[in-house]
Amino acid sequence: MLQSKSDTSINNAYLAGGGEMGQLIRSYDWQNSAIGAPDKWSQSLLTTISIILNSKFPMFLWWGPQLIQFYNDAYRPSLGNNGKHPTALGQPGEECWPEIWTVIKPLIDQVMTGQEATWSEDQLIPIYRNNALEDVYWTFGYSRVNDETGKPAGVLVICNETTDKVKAYNEIHRANKELEFAIEAAELGTWDLDPKTNVFMGNDRLKTWFGLPHDEKIDLEKATNVVVEKDRERVIAAIFNAVQNGSDGNYNIIYTIQSPVDNIPRIVKAIGKALFDSDGNAYRLSGILQDVTDEFQLQQRKDEFISVASHELKTPITSLKASMQILQKLIKEDQTSIKLPLFVDKANNNVGKLTNLLDDLMSVSKVQNGQLILNKTWINLANLINGCCDHVRLAGTHEIILKGNTELMVCADYVRIDQVIVNLVNNAVKYAPHSKEIIINIGLSNGMALVSVKDFGIGISPEKMPHLFDRYYRVDTSGVQFSGLGLGLYISAEIIKRHNGQIWVESELGKGATFYFTLPIEQ
Repeated sequence: MLQSKSDTSINNAYLAGGGEMGQLIRSYDWQNSAIGAPDKWSQSLLTTISIILNSKFPMFLWWGPQLIQFYNDAYRPSLGNNGKHPTALGQPGEECWPEIWTVIKPLIDQVMTGQEATWSEDQLIPIYRNNALEDVYWTFGYSRVNDETGKPAGVLVICNETTDKVKAYNEIHRANKELEFAIEAAELGTWDLDPKTNVFMGNDRLKTWFGLPHDEKIDLEKATNVVVEKDRERVIAAIFNAVQNGSDGNYNIIYTIQSPVDNIPRIVKAIGKALFDSDGNAYRLSGILQDVTDEFQLQQRKDEFISVASHELKTPITSLKASMQILQKLIKEDQTSIKLPLFVDKANNNVGKLTNLLDDLMSVSKVQNGQLILNKTWINLANLINGCCDHVRLAGTHEIILKGNTELMVCADYVRIDQVIVNLVNNAVKYAPHSKEIIINIGLSNGMALVSVKDFGIGISPEKMPHLFDRYYRVDTSGVQFSGLGLGLYISAEIIKRHNGQIWVESELGKGATFYFTLPIEQ
């Protein structure tokens, strides 16, 4: 029903206020619009516009068959600085929103045909504003507005632009993904403990390390039971101290766990921080867990190497010093003493030991720095082996038996291959003290020269064989301690590798060992 009074004061009362948009609506030339002058507007339209203008919540109205538009000051910023405002006021909807009309028109039709109101949350609806098509997110609802006859006459949109919220969420989500990627790349376990319930959550890696089920939450006691017994009380005490009222909340500890699933011991480093409420009560303890087993084993082997090197170097130095002191005394007492040659030999022997130890250390340094240079020439393997085994023959403790192809020539570094064979033969002598024979065989295998050194000594246990060529690894069998820095086989393996050959061992505990290496015949 249209307004019948000619006095426009009632209309002005409905259109009063509303800030910028109220002023624009009042000054707009509605007479030449599709809905006519305000004095011809229906009571329903006037009431709806009054509600829109006096609301601080963004509102937008489409009215009539052409869907003429109204909106308030709260909605105004969503149109941008250089875009649809103020043209959108009084404009038909299809003319105003061509870029998204295929998206919003079905929602308008749904409401105008008497169906339920719509609701959308954080929906992406790009609009043209600020001289560009922008991705804009909205939370909005479309509601029907009836005229006085009860028929649908318009659609009221109560909306809120959530672009900033969605972008912030996406940024947090992206940051979380980057954090997850960093944690995964660093192979870290993560955990989050509730001190009040002693229940914690962890990522899959942490649960795998602890051998725990991949459930959402885990009881703390199940996790601490995986900590080895010698560290368990210390770990529990560290957690307790971190969450105590007045504590700084820091949790930093290294301990060993042993999963009941794979039974593999792991040394782990846990770093965490407790959070406290206003009363000083801890409500969260969270952090990361890092597997530092390799680092600790490396450090342990370094410490062992330093200890062994100190011992190995001290023994010949001490003997050498004693020999030199006796020599000095003998020279003062009697320069023709028959004891002089004996102590000179002892001194030379200890100097030789020191030289060998230092040679090993220098060779390792060259290998690590990529400075192990090969000077290759054509050499006869049998001649090389005979020459480098003279020291064993002269000692008379073992017999060197050379077999195979004594005419085989290879292109190799004479000094370095000599170093490999001396090392293998010396090991055969050292680990087979009660055997009298060492068999060296020269042959061919797959177009390569094959050399083997066989002893009949104590042999090597299967669990130690994979580590024989590791740096600083020393074989201790049945409690017997053998001298050496654990570098000889490592250096030998590197020399053979630089020659594009291979080196390996076959052994049975108590029945000796055979070391093999191959060399290309032609280079």
